[in-house]
Amino acid sequence: MTAHTGSFAGNDIASITIDHHVVGPSEPVFIIAEIGINHNGSIEKAKELIDIAKKAGVNAVKFQKRDLKSIYQNEILTNLKNFEQGFQYIIPILQDYELSPDQIFELKEYTEEAGLTFLCTPFDIVSALQLEEMGTPCYKVSSADLTNFELLEYLADFSKPLLLSTGMSYEYEIQKTVDFLVERKSSFALLHCVSCYPVDPRDANLGRIRSLMSHYGVPVGYSGHDVGTALSVIATSLGATIIEKHITTDKSLRGPDHKVSLLPQELYRLVASIRESEQATLEPQDELLQGELLNKMIFRKSIVAKSPIKLGEEITREQLTVKSPGTGLSPQKLYELVGKIAKRNLAVDDLFQESDLLETTETRIVEMPNWGQGGIVVRYHDFETALPFQTQSLEFHFTYQDTLLELPREKLEKYRFELQRKSLRVHCCEYIGENLFDLCSQYPDIRARSVETLQQVINRTSELSEYFNDETPLIVFNVGAMSLAKDVRDTEIDVPEFYRLIGELDLKNTKLMAQNMPPNPWYFGGQWKGHYFLEAQELIDFCEATGQYICLDLSHASMACLHMKEDYLSYLAQLKPYTRHIHIADAKGAEGEGTQIGTGDVDFVGFFQIFSDYTGTWIPEIWQGHINNHEGALEALGHLSKLLQESKKSLFLDSTNRKTEDALLPSSESTTAKNRETGNIQPRGS
Repeated sequence: MTAHTGSFAGNDIASITIDHHVVGPSEPVFIIAEIGINHNGSIEKAKELIDIAKKAGVNAVKFQKRDLKSIYQNEILTNLKNFEQGFQYIIPILQDYELSPDQIFELKEYTEEAGLTFLCTPFDIVSALQLEEMGTPCYKVSSADLTNFELLEYLADFSKPLLLSTGMSYEYEIQKTVDFLVERKSSFALLHCVSCYPVDPRDANLGRIRSLMSHYGVPVGYSGHDVGTALSVIATSLGATIIEKHITTDKSLRGPDHKVSLLPQELYRLVASIRESEQATLEPQDELLQGELLNKMIFRKSIVAKSPIKLGEEITREQLTVKSPGTGLSPQKLYELVGKIAKRNLAVDDLFQESDLLETTETRIVEMPNWGQGGIVVRYHDFETALPFQTQSLEFHFTYQDTLLELPREKLEKYRFELQRKSLRVHCCEYIGENLFDLCSQYPDIRARSVETLQQVINRTSELSEYFNDETPLIVFNVGAMSLAKDVRDTEIDVPEFYRLIGELDLKNTKLMAQNMPPNPWYFGGQWKGHYFLEAQELIDFCEATGQYICLDLSHASMACLHMKEDYLSYLAQLKPYTRHIHIADAKGAEGEGTQIGTGDVDFVGFFQIFSDYTGTWIPEIWQGHINNHEGALEALGHLSKLLQESKKSLFLDSTNRKTEDALLPSSESTTAKNRETGNIQPRGS
């Protein structure tokens, strides 16, 4: 690693590797839970603190090792009463709390079994040699030893990364030590530190973090002796890539560090806050979140007709005004619209669209992909607009108000001939008034109202079904179990109760399909946390316990697999036998739900290969894809047709390659290969 005096920008800062963690700019913050001597001489207490650190999600735990005879003059240890009060306070504590090399090694093994990196601060050469013999991957150098070239020389010879605290140090002292280590080609980071216990925030001098980075070009962290978590989070925003904080189970225990240490809940909050801070300060993006898009639709405005406008009439400024929703032509294009010739009749309050600005109106030809029974999202008030697209199914999205309305029978009768050639799918509402639909709520009244609403949806679906083909109508619903909390709900999900509620519904002639859920669903224009139906086994258990089905949402599946660190295609393959309807959309990361096909992370070719023989229904479930005469959904259909062809081509090539390989095998091996492919393998000796 190169480090020298100069002026370094963020991209010029070197990185170091601690165990298997890369530490430096653009890398996750390396969080160290400093146990130090807060075990108070108890190896069981030390293990308890390691467990707390693991639960919090830190990267490493750190201890301290001393050989007191090597550190202090003999006179201090034998005639302590003759020395300053500070020595009289600390020496007895260090003597009582020091762990043996065997105990430290036991803690190292326990730490590594917990999946954490073991770190330790040697305060002397004897301790350093003991730690090196144990295979310690990285050494912390205390502020007290920043100037200790004798110890540093030994540590540098170990060729392990070093973390050096800079408390009690003037700039020239830091400079001399940096030069000393650079000369020995050491890999190291500097930790800004103020060696007071505790340090007042006004004295924390966090601006020094940027100064150290700029001056030395090495990773810089913060070793905090302040009370609480705020300064550590602020330090990361200033560029700190390592955070070290003491932890304890009781701030009143004997010892110098307990009072400035974090309790378990404080440590949990620190780690969560740092990870949130990392996410909040990623590279800027010129994209809107799904919640923003929903709010944009509700709160933004569009150009509407202020008075009736006839086809062929020149549009004047006086005929236009601006109203919500924001699903039409932007008010920024008001004067682009003035002077255009109206391409259609518009009533008062009708929204203008982008197509109204075009010189010519092109008829969009939509070709449904030749796979399964493709459909499109509709509502009561606009289902007839989807009929020209020749879909094989329709999915009605119900709001809570829709469940209370009578069927629009006159309009349904008008289009009975077209509808009877299609399969019916209904999506249960996600909101009940000002509350969420939640069959797994911890509150009985919300569960009861959700069951009542689902029964109303079933009743309406059964009534609707008389206008569609004879295939069993299927209803998509979300199970609920969401919360605003980051990690856990107040209570566990009562799965047997959920199954019981499903079993007591009067399904009439319908069947239910539970939808797999994303880790971060969007509700009320904001992001929530999902706690159920992310895992494939949870969905499978539901189907086998209730006899109902799954609506497989590809966007949700992609986000859930990324969140759970599972293989996406394996996840789909597990759920395929239980899937009767599919929502198709792309996904960006673990949060970008329902994006247009081809804009995210979903492996559609792999999906089509797994579901090549699928004959059930599906729809393009693009966020707001039904708006503007189904514009987003129609665009998705075009993309899907191309991806389907690509997957078929890939399957054909795979099959051809296998046949070629079989042809090149000796006849006995070729027969074995064919049997293996078809599953026709006979046991040995049969």
